[in-house]
Amino acid sequence: MFLLLAHLVRFHVVSEDEGPVEDAFIYVRELGVRAYTDERGWAKLDLPSGRYSVVVQTLGYRLKRFRLNVRGDTSITVRVEPLTFVLGEVKVSPKTRSAYEAANPGFLEAMPFIGDQDVGYFISVAPGVVPVYGLAYFSVRGSSPFENLITYDGIPLFNAFSYYGMYTPINVDIVGGVKFLRGAFTPEVGNLSGSLIDFQSAEPDSLSGVVRVSRTNTGLALRGRGWVLSARVGIFAPLKGIKILGTLTGDVSGKYSFGNSLRGFDISFVANNAVNRYINDYRGLFYTSEIFNGGFALHGRWAADRVMLKPGLVYSVSTFQSSDSSFRLPYITDYYIFNARSRYELLKGYLNAHFGNLIAGTELQVINSHLNGVALEINDTLLAIYYLMYRYPTKVFWGNFLKYRYEDAHVLTEFGGRLDYFPKLGFRFSPSGLYKYYLNTRWAFKVQGGMYRQFFTSIFAFPPSVFYYVPVERSEILSYQIVSGVERTFPWGVGEATLFFKYYPRFTYMTTKLEEKVGRLRSFGADFWVRKESKVPLPITADISLTLMNSRILYEGDTVWYPTPWDVNITLNTSLFGYIRRNDWEVVLGGNVAFYYGRPFRGIVSHWRDPFRGEQFIIDSTHSLRLPPFARVDVFWRAPIPFKLGPLSLDVSFSVINLFPRKDVTFDPTNPDADLANLTSSYPISSIVVRGVW
Repeated sequence: MFLLLAHLVRFHVVSEDEGPVEDAFIYVRELGVRAYTDERGWAKLDLPSGRYSVVVQTLGYRLKRFRLNVRGDTSITVRVEPLTFVLGEVKVSPKTRSAYEAANPGFLEAMPFIGDQDVGYFISVAPGVVPVYGLAYFSVRGSSPFENLITYDGIPLFNAFSYYGMYTPINVDIVGGVKFLRGAFTPEVGNLSGSLIDFQSAEPDSLSGVVRVSRTNTGLALRGRGWVLSARVGIFAPLKGIKILGTLTGDVSGKYSFGNSLRGFDISFVANNAVNRYINDYRGLFYTSEIFNGGFALHGRWAADRVMLKPGLVYSVSTFQSSDSSFRLPYITDYYIFNARSRYELLKGYLNAHFGNLIAGTELQVINSHLNGVALEINDTLLAIYYLMYRYPTKVFWGNFLKYRYEDAHVLTEFGGRLDYFPKLGFRFSPSGLYKYYLNTRWAFKVQGGMYRQFFTSIFAFPPSVFYYVPVERSEILSYQIVSGVERTFPWGVGEATLFFKYYPRFTYMTTKLEEKVGRLRSFGADFWVRKESKVPLPITADISLTLMNSRILYEGDTVWYPTPWDVNITLNTSLFGYIRRNDWEVVLGGNVAFYYGRPFRGIVSHWRDPFRGEQFIIDSTHSLRLPPFARVDVFWRAPIPFKLGPLSLDVSFSVINLFPRKDVTFDPTNPDADLANLTSSYPISSIVVRGVW
């Protein structure tokens, strides 16, 4: 193998009328490199001599595939055909690219929001997703909430949506795309059974910037040649009759790029902090928590012959501390942690190698986790207070994967597996695969699944009494998953229907006494998604999704299968948004209707308040009590402000979540278990954002 000189290949993407296509995504499959077109439709890549498969896709146009023979510097014109519907920006993934699985910032900005354009809210209305404990957690196709992973350029962000679900941990103005994988992953994504949400920073460009001002946060995002950077601060205090209730937030994130698309490296970093406070004299409740997420990543790339090597180093840390007086409330459990400090950090080094259709990788993780706190235990009339210290020795985890991917005109398939080593558990093998068959230009059938192992679990609540991520030692979380479905392209849009089944013969969980137990879990259901887009007389896009899910858990030592806290019978979401364009400005109008039916109360003991009977405390020995169904109606609009400040173009966005609140499901801020679904069913929440772009 010897190093080859790269040739400069320039792509000019144009539509049928020869107009330039901006933000078109260009991907070279054999090398795994990508680029985006600028406002003139141009993009460039450095490629060695050879023959490559190239994919070009952008919103509103048909996918374009072609073979490219590179022998020297060259320029290529790519003509794309308009579509009658819109798909999200493609990311390389063996998944169906619905708008919810790979979205660009333009799609996010056409959604209603809480506080600001919130990716958490965007995900909460995706098919197969059920919000749990607010947007701090969500269940994807029956998986438990802590089986999800949120990353920024590969940096894990634990507790990333624990800000009442009203503050995205990453500024969307420096996000180039959001990759959202829903269950049944590829071998690269190891030790995870729920979903992967990867914020991908925008490609560095010429100097430009965005400033946002809203009643919840103010931020600045900058992009230059080789770098992107953002910083924000915010506060959210939405509810009535409360002396102090709110979330103080702040974050900084960015990326610096060196070299070119074939040989170079990127440095990404992120840090965000949130302080939640709840004070109410009504019941003498005081609660405060502070959560910090931070880290950095170094991603490299080096091409030689037909091989692309991608080394990297990732560090992530999450800390949590809380103070809670709610142990004075009448629904105290037998054992309660009311002051806690926890820390979870990892350092990962990895090397991935792309050999055409074959991809291999290895990684080594060093993990630290510990918890300090004060715990209250009640045994009949005896009350005892303990000082708690729980620290795991440093763990070293070793993971390896191998994947083969093949695609032709009718078949897309990949299969592979992982071989992982974890202390006290030894080696574990996990196979997975995907098969997708294109019957014709309109119909496609897919099936995917595998065996998945997760070596970490957690204790959590919302608002959190304690967040604690801990390596397991008795048994890993083991699940078998299968996801299958069909896709259909219509003249007016696109649709998909998916069935899923997940069975956990070993579901490891931690009790509040920090005891590791192993139960069983099963989930099954279906989700459906249809999108229609019309370009005449106005550009309008409509989505409708339906999720049906049943989830049951068997606790260790029990004989009854109980509904899980994230179970739901029916979730129905519809959204409609459209653009009114004229010259160089556009107005965006949108709305969403969400309906939930059959959600159970969380845990054995639950509490709520209504205006007629006052406070209601329920001891649910059967785990069968459910929250009443409700529908939520949200609206959104964004429009230009008809004047400019020099090079600065201004627009304003306005959103209302829940136009028609329900008074019979009143949100009680004194209940630490209240979730975003209750909050937004009881109060309308409005937000306004003024944005300047240059």
